[in-house]
Amino acid sequence: MKKRTEKKITSPSIGERKNNLHKIYLIVSVVLGMILAIGMPLFNEPDGQYHYVVSSYMSGLSNDISVYNEKEIGTGIDQQVVSYQQGNYFNTYYLTKIEEMPMSKQPRAGIIPNIKSYNFWGHIIPALGIWIGHKIYPSIGVMVVTARIISVFISSILMFLIIKFSKKGKLVFATLALSPVVLNSFASLSYDSLSFILVAWFMAIVINSLVEQRMRWWRWGELALASGAIYFGAKTNFKVLLLLIPLLVVIYIFPKSYKRISLGFNNIWKNKKWRLLFSVGLLAIIASVAAYLLILHSGLLYSAYRFIINYVVNLRDYLSVSSVFYNLLGSPYPNINYTPAWVSMIWFIVLFVALLSEDKFIRGKLIPVISGIIFLLGIVAVYYSFMTYTPTGSPVSNATLVGQMQGLQGRYFTPTLFLLLFVTCHEKFKIKINGQKGVLLFVMSTAIITNVLLLFSTLFGIYYL
Repeated sequence: MKKRTEKKITSPSIGERKNNLHKIYLIVSVVLGMILAIGMPLFNEPDGQYHYVVSSYMSGLSNDISVYNEKEIGTGIDQQVVSYQQGNYFNTYYLTKIEEMPMSKQPRAGIIPNIKSYNFWGHIIPALGIWIGHKIYPSIGVMVVTARIISVFISSILMFLIIKFSKKGKLVFATLALSPVVLNSFASLSYDSLSFILVAWFMAIVINSLVEQRMRWWRWGELALASGAIYFGAKTNFKVLLLLIPLLVVIYIFPKSYKRISLGFNNIWKNKKWRLLFSVGLLAIIASVAAYLLILHSGLLYSAYRFIINYVVNLRDYLSVSSVFYNLLGSPYPNINYTPAWVSMIWFIVLFVALLSEDKFIRGKLIPVISGIIFLLGIVAVYYSFMTYTPTGSPVSNATLVGQMQGLQGRYFTPTLFLLLFVTCHEKFKIKINGQKGVLLFVMSTAIITNVLLLFSTLFGIYYL
């Protein structure tokens, strides 16, 4: 009698699941991105009309959007609501052909992009899509949806390659890229998608160098190329990430100096008295610089008052694109998306879980401290630029008179969240979430539910709210 052999069936290892993460991401991103690209209203992204006009100009197809009831190059979907509700949306936007018009006659000046700016590079992919869509059928609906579909495919493939390329932090890369704010930017004509991708690429290069504990000559070439891409192709506030380059130079070109600095910093950190003095001194320097800039910018007392009043009193009794904590991850345009508050809250939890589930690969306390400082500098830079911004026109609301901050949006900070990896992935950061399969299911299921909900709640708001 032959001895029966049993095959032991084992589940995929954690390593195998991580190796396949980029494939899972690509499938989910393309499917959800296609749903958003086809289903979401035109111009649903912030400044949607502006992005369309710039993209159509770059494709040589500048046209009069007033044909589609858009009287100005603004933002929002208000002009489309009637067509949705009356049932003639398809005829109005997909069958009505565009009327070409010179850019000089557009009702908004100064929107021709400079080739050296992110405004130009961030609209190259949308412009290509607009051009292809025009060849299919010259209506604004066909052109925009075609551009969205192409943007989804290109952006998703680029993120697929970046996740595959990165040696650590893969789940955080996938998590941020599948958040409704980022994925909706992939399914739009916005330059935000390119900024996110360039930052992700740059951060992957930095991560790989820290994992390998060395910088080969070709890695310096990659870093230089990615840095140049961020400088010209990403939004201005993301240039603060380039401050990581001097840190890498010190670590790998002057390793002895870095060891001395790191050792001195570690000694300071171990001593409670010196640690307190260092923290107080650092805060004093930051406060002094901030005070100096605010005095030059709009006055120290007024700026401080305006910042405080916006976070101790709810000066906005409605959701808007300036609802920072909503549109950081969960809702691209809160006042037209109508997504419930729990969506934004759960994405903070998802990001927190993803960060804590990653492997620890950062050594030395100097890297997380400097990364944290750069993260805060990015936030300060954005707040600084919007501290004196107020909307034009009349009448001026009471909220504006008492100092309501407007124009500030959470999406300006989303790509800088990669920096949190350098804090939670430090070898001394003891909190670690195991159960990689459960974490992956949590991230992907949340991405699927909330992105589908984004489409549903937006359309529900159009028809019933």
